[in-house]
Amino acid sequence: MIVGGHFWGGCLLLVIAVARVVTLRSWRVLVVMVGVLVLMAGYLALREQQLKQRELSYLHASPVSVRLRVQPDAISLRGAAYYLVARVETTGEPVLVRGRVKTAGELAALKQVSAPQLWMIQGQQQGILPATNFGQFDAAKYWRRRGIVKTIAVTELTTQQPTQSTLYGWFGDWWHSWRARLIHYCEGLPGALSVYALGLFPGQKRAETAVELQGMRQLGLLHLFAISGMHVALLLSVLTWLLVHLRLAREHWEWLLLLGLPGYFILAGGGSGVLRACLMRGLQLFGKRIGRPIGTLDAWASALIGGLVLNPGLLFELGGQLSYGLSLALILLANEREHWRQVGLTLLSLSSLLSGVFQWHLLTLVANWVIVPLFPTVILPLTVVGTLTGHYLPLVSQWAAAVLGSLDRLLGWFGGLPGNVTFGQPVWWLTWVWVALTWWLFTRPVVQRRRWILGLLASYGIAYGMIHVPFFGEVTYFDVGQGDSILIREPYNQRVSLIDTGGHLGFREPDWVPRLPPTYAATRTSLAYLRSRGITRIDDLYLTHHDADHIGDLPAFLRDMRVGRILVPAGMEREPSWQYLLRGSHVPVQPIKVGTVMPLKVLHPFEAAPAENANSLALQGNFGGHNFLFMGDLDRSGEQKILDAVPQLRTDVLKLGHHGSKTASAPAFLAQTKPQWAIISAGRQNRYGHPNQETLATLTDLKIPAVSTQTSGMIRYSYHGTHGFWQTKLKGDQET
Repeated sequence: MIVGGHFWGGCLLLVIAVARVVTLRSWRVLVVMVGVLVLMAGYLALREQQLKQRELSYLHASPVSVRLRVQPDAISLRGAAYYLVARVETTGEPVLVRGRVKTAGELAALKQVSAPQLWMIQGQQQGILPATNFGQFDAAKYWRRRGIVKTIAVTELTTQQPTQSTLYGWFGDWWHSWRARLIHYCEGLPGALSVYALGLFPGQKRAETAVELQGMRQLGLLHLFAISGMHVALLLSVLTWLLVHLRLAREHWEWLLLLGLPGYFILAGGGSGVLRACLMRGLQLFGKRIGRPIGTLDAWASALIGGLVLNPGLLFELGGQLSYGLSLALILLANEREHWRQVGLTLLSLSSLLSGVFQWHLLTLVANWVIVPLFPTVILPLTVVGTLTGHYLPLVSQWAAAVLGSLDRLLGWFGGLPGNVTFGQPVWWLTWVWVALTWWLFTRPVVQRRRWILGLLASYGIAYGMIHVPFFGEVTYFDVGQGDSILIREPYNQRVSLIDTGGHLGFREPDWVPRLPPTYAATRTSLAYLRSRGITRIDDLYLTHHDADHIGDLPAFLRDMRVGRILVPAGMEREPSWQYLLRGSHVPVQPIKVGTVMPLKVLHPFEAAPAENANSLALQGNFGGHNFLFMGDLDRSGEQKILDAVPQLRTDVLKLGHHGSKTASAPAFLAQTKPQWAIISAGRQNRYGHPNQETLATLTDLKIPAVSTQTSGMIRYSYHGTHGFWQTKLKGDQET
């Protein structure tokens, strides 16, 4: 059985659980465990069978016309785009839905939805695209664990109308409606208060979250929000305190609280942390009311089983690991001194953070000591007071927003101090070893722990060294959609080069569309991969020409990486049209052409000219026993110029010019260079029809095998010396 996509990880957890039960030497516990395992195995097998029956290919879209039942709090807006999870009316199947509003009136109407609706839509239906680059978040796995395997791109939203609640669905509809109202209310709060209120109460993110909570993200403190469920326990404790002091009969309000927890689960966003907190509190309340008290650890274990039923991959997701792992640590380390408890929480969360976000701040331990106590005493009360007074005492609300904003700026300054370590992604089994060693550490007497901590830190240091001084080099073609981005990393990280950054063509939005902070796809694709490999610097950043699909994500690299120099085709350095991408950067820009001495050989351009396709850089280099040729968007006339200058030109691996368009890759050029492999970088279902069928036919006629990012995702050649092997993200490996 594959658990969360990690077969061996699931097996390891199962072996540990069974071994622990066997050591208890209780046949009753053993029987219960076997029964639970049988039930879970049957449930998961049935669930998997149902998901396979509903699966579609992510490569091909098909037209669909369908009625969807939409909950009001499911609608998420970003500019003119909307995203949501809805259910097909006839089957109840959950699907991902995305679309764009066409008028200001449609946008305003979506913002005001506060009751369940029926939507009649027309669109294109297909499977959910998996992660196509190593180190990238896998949306297909994430949604599959939640029972969702299809996505619909809406082309026409024909009707929207209110719908009646069913006998079994009125409870959920009522709470979803109130959550929608709560979201709308929190969105109207000022400044940072809005972001904090949305994160803590309805568990909702907005576009400004990445900016407002940058300090907490850098310091690894986001578990204070819905990830860990800590705020849920605090709010329920406050509510209990109020009910006790109102002198209400305990047997009455405890039953009401127990019955209201499912509704609060919906109201708070239904995340893994919220689920754990609600299940634990509900189980303990239920046990108390029936006269069979349930211990905290038993409640945690029962909540874990409940969480796994809803999401079998719970423990292989960062949110689940932090929520369940940190809550277990608080239970088991309750008798430890405060500083040892903080050390334990930090070490136990460290392996998850390194595996999930690939970096850690050396000041995180200090930040936890300072901020965690402030959360229940300052941050949460400020957010509660500011939210309650938002529309009645706006001055109080604005004051709370100002204090929270100042706190976040302070955390941002603190997080910006030296000490943010891009560790890289350790192998999965090593993170579990670190967790086991951390627990073992706390079984030792206090006098022995310092020695164990030094040994544990030494293992982190060895892993860090192996990631940052790798034995292998690589030539990697990122899947950036309709664009280009290529990494060249030499063994031991002697030199790291990048050819283009990827990007997308931008279109001016109408004035009625809200202005949002800029986002860059590279953050989720190529930059995520670089961080997973522990790469923080790029020595040479080549920009082949000025098209947005090749250089549009440049600001993201200048922000997140140390760039030594930017190399552009001669003439491009004088063009003002792309200079805004360098805003605030002091990286030197160097024009290059044929004859310029570079680590990569420059084959084009021959003279300074406007940086259009005809003047694109063409570069060549030798890595791992292969000769590589990178053609940018160079057209056929440029290819002929290269052949005229280098009539005996040969290559082993050719990155086709202009994404496989028929304007490049002339038959004469391909016949002369005789590549063993052709690499095509192009977007799926792109509007240009790349790669062109004429180009593909030429490759077939010349018996040149082609690999495309459209079908294979990231394409990587790892090597040492003159030997290496190819890997693709969506296919297997091939030795060379």
